[in-house]
Amino acid sequence: MNVLILATHLNKGGISRYVINLAKGLNGLGHKVWVSCSGGEWIEELVRLNIKHQIIPIKTKSIFSIKIFFSFLILRKLILKEKIDIVHSNTRVTQYLGFLLYKILNLPYVSAFHGFHRLSFFRRILKFSGVLSIAVSESVKKHLVKDFGFNESRVKVVYNGIDTEDFSSHLLKKNCVEFKDSSFFVGILGRVSEEKGQFLAVEAIKEVSKKFDNIFLLISGKGRLKEALEHFIKEISIESKVKFYDLDANEFLEKVDLLIVPSKKEGFGYSIVEAFIKEVPVIGFNVGGISEIIKDRQNGILFYEYSKTALSKAIEEIVSNHTLRQKIVANAKKDIDFYSMKRMADDTEMVYKEIMK
Repeated sequence: MNVLILATHLNKGGISRYVINLAKGLNGLGHKVWVSCSGGEWIEELVRLNIKHQIIPIKTKSIFSIKIFFSFLILRKLILKEKIDIVHSNTRVTQYLGFLLYKILNLPYVSAFHGFHRLSFFRRILKFSGVLSIAVSESVKKHLVKDFGFNESRVKVVYNGIDTEDFSSHLLKKNCVEFKDSSFFVGILGRVSEEKGQFLAVEAIKEVSKKFDNIFLLISGKGRLKEALEHFIKEISIESKVKFYDLDANEFLEKVDLLIVPSKKEGFGYSIVEAFIKEVPVIGFNVGGISEIIKDRQNGILFYEYSKTALSKAIEEIVSNHTLRQKIVANAKKDIDFYSMKRMADDTEMVYKEIMK
């Protein structure tokens, strides 16, 4: 099967990781895969993996942009030349582009939905749901059906998959020369935003520090609220307990003893599975895809009230209970295969085959 995967860009982020892992996985199943986007820092990864790509001027958030028309013209030539069988769209604008290719060229397309979207009249009317839709979790599927009126039978859940070979065992563990060897490092990974929970994490660490003097918070990620977060850290006088990094998940997870995922909304939660692979225990808020991956007190810890008190109590338990840490890490390792890149590619292939019947 000849597959064209569309994304707005391939800069660092969850959708970009999804696109690369899916392309690699489908290649491994013998499919011929093209990726098309506006470019980005991870394009070189496609080159390294020998995955063909086509740059299009699709870097826009508006479905009314003229860039979509020009992208259509470029892709039309590619589709006819390479005899593309199916298009796999991953963002709002590429879903519209997939819709145009479907209507004009009669080329079937899949729309993948990676998270939760703001309710709007246009989203309800112009769904661009594809011949079939893919949701990255049951929570996202319920959101699409309940909030946007998607046909439940036309939405298939395919959990994200990770290339486990990219995540080696602990090699750089606790390579934080700024701290003592006895320090306990709590990490939070991702874009700095209100939604991702860095502000709550800082407040929780301040509470935990009252009992454990050797605990520190490591934050990796950028975002428009980073400056506000730095100001907040100074405001509550916890600068000595927090350090910022800008690392990929693989390297960052080598530095931490515990990962926290206090997101208010989360479609899936890549970092949780990455932590499973790296044998790092995880605490997450009981919401969305987080609660589907983490089984409370089995392969991780869930906290159920979005407050610094609830999060700090969960952190304190992990810090003080070595037996519990060992148990959840051991159980998490058993779940890794379910979130493998091959399983994601296999499940996605089944969706394609259902469309191509």
